[in-house]
Amino acid sequence: MREFRINDITIGIEELFESMPVAMALIDREGRHVALNQALASFSGRNAKELVGKKVSENSKESAENIKRDFAAFDEGESIPNHELQMGDRVYLVSVKPLRDSAGAAVAEMVVLTDITKNKQTERELAEANRRLDFLASRDPLTGILNARTYYEVCEKLMNAALREKENFSLLFIDIDHFKRINDTYGHDVGDIVLKKVSSCIANTVRSSDVAGRVGGEEFSLYLPNSDLSGALDLAEKLRKTIESLEIKNGKDLLPVTVSIGAASHSAHHKSIADIQRDADHAMYHAKNSGRNRVAFLDMPCYVEKNVAEEA
Repeated sequence: MREFRINDITIGIEELFESMPVAMALIDREGRHVALNQALASFSGRNAKELVGKKVSENSKESAENIKRDFAAFDEGESIPNHELQMGDRVYLVSVKPLRDSAGAAVAEMVVLTDITKNKQTERELAEANRRLDFLASRDPLTGILNARTYYEVCEKLMNAALREKENFSLLFIDIDHFKRINDTYGHDVGDIVLKKVSSCIANTVRSSDVAGRVGGEEFSLYLPNSDLSGALDLAEKLRKTIESLEIKNGKDLLPVTVSIGAASHSAHHKSIADIQRDADHAMYHAKNSGRNRVAFLDMPCYVEKNVAEEA
């Protein structure tokens, strides 16, 4: 037995290795086990004593190749970074360090595997919890679509990218007709049902690349990347018809629900999401003033139209 002394205590290296709470092995340049504990030997289903003096390649050619690469790196003065290793349902942190002789040559390497499965599980659970918190923070709690803050943040980034790439984009502004009357007549519980139904209809109708958000009490906005005015109007009309056909029951009665939609497409004066939103919002009020349950768009930007009206 190989031994060393600490004060008046004599300790065998095998005894020392076996006392460690991690899987560990000492391996020479030829890839032979100089020493190892049972925790590491168990990976191959062998007894630690049987493996002493045996080459790693007898159990794992992949590990033997890794050892060759380790010593090649040590000879170049490089270190082996700690890394994770998945073995079955366990995750280990692997640490590999060289043992050098008096001349500085790497004569062996110490390999230590620490079971970090619980830590990784905790990390995954924490990451999932943070993901859910981020999701909830970005969503409107009633309808589940993006809230106003997140919607405008996302759209601003998408619009800036579209402006750089000179790509088309459009925006729809959707307002539920007579929503206050619905709340006053049937109650807020029914109003909430209407909001959920309308938002679900929007989410199920738009493309996966479109961005939908609830930006007001009964107001929704849709950002449509790579979409010109014609495409935006087609989608708006499809949405209008689909929402009009919704069957929302209040007791035995069907509650009619319609929306007014304003559309706007990329123009030179659109420098921010607020600019195109303003045009779509103004177009939506044209739809309201023209009788509701319809789609409208502006022939010219709202601030130009306003100036023309004031001059007239």
